[in-house]
Amino acid sequence: MEDTMPKMKESWETLADIALFVEVAKTQSFARAATRLEMPPSTLSRRINQMEKRLGVQLFQRTTRNVALTSIAQPYYQRCLEVLAAAERAQHQLASSHAQQSKIRIAMPVDLGVEILGPIIADYASQRSGLRIDFDLSARAVDLYRDPIDLAFRIGKPMDERVIARKIGSIASGLYAAPKYLANHSKITKSSDLEHHHCLNLQTSQGFMAWAVGTQHWQSAPGQCAFAANSVGLLRTLAERGLGIALLPSHIVQSSVEQKTLVQVLAHEATPQWPLYAITASRIISPELKQLISFVKIALVKSALGEV
Repeated sequence: MEDTMPKMKESWETLADIALFVEVAKTQSFARAATRLEMPPSTLSRRINQMEKRLGVQLFQRTTRNVALTSIAQPYYQRCLEVLAAAERAQHQLASSHAQQSKIRIAMPVDLGVEILGPIIADYASQRSGLRIDFDLSARAVDLYRDPIDLAFRIGKPMDERVIARKIGSIASGLYAAPKYLANHSKITKSSDLEHHHCLNLQTSQGFMAWAVGTQHWQSAPGQCAFAANSVGLLRTLAERGLGIALLPSHIVQSSVEQKTLVQVLAHEATPQWPLYAITASRIISPELKQLISFVKIALVKSALGEV
């Protein structure tokens, strides 16, 4: 069994590359294919180049105006169409067979799940008889090729280029501090003033989250940072206790602002809009999964968190 795992992993990666190859062949353009695949053209070009090196053949003739299959790639393209069609038929058959007993396993950060997506997904499931949802709430970035997860939601572009990331919305942010903190510390009138204040660091799976406020950019929270956490909910609590200034998703602090336990700082300065992605291991997904992602995206738009 152990000997088959590397081969299975290689097959999954090959299937993903085949889907990219077919899209370029259909559109005869890396730019058009990248748009349809929702990925950067440079990433698509690199993946195709790696595919050509692995196969030891040139798949496309590239000119400044168009992209065309090489003669040796023509029969390969036809077989690839058959492979993708067979994979989609198998996926649809599986989805149809388990339509009334389906289960979707979803991974997401704790705060994102509790504050935003959990209730939305619960609303969706309540309308689908027999659908079971298993939530995996964790700060860690799951491996969709190893972990038993069907769908992951993440803020920020995933580092793993093998996965399919669909942007479904954007999360607005802002700087927030407790009134008592602001009363006991020097006035903040411009972004550079933050370097003289206590700020709270958000720890992500890739390290500390970078800060961008107006024209100022830092690799992590500026100023004196006595506290760091991998939960924006905890950072909100620390900020409410007057322990520093936090860069937080705006929806997380809505009730705190209404209750006046937090005040927005430098509201006139631009702060990040963090992209929110729905991530799957393959472009070929079940109809149920497609409907769930669409439902979440529409709900985010209605709540003013998604793209309009």
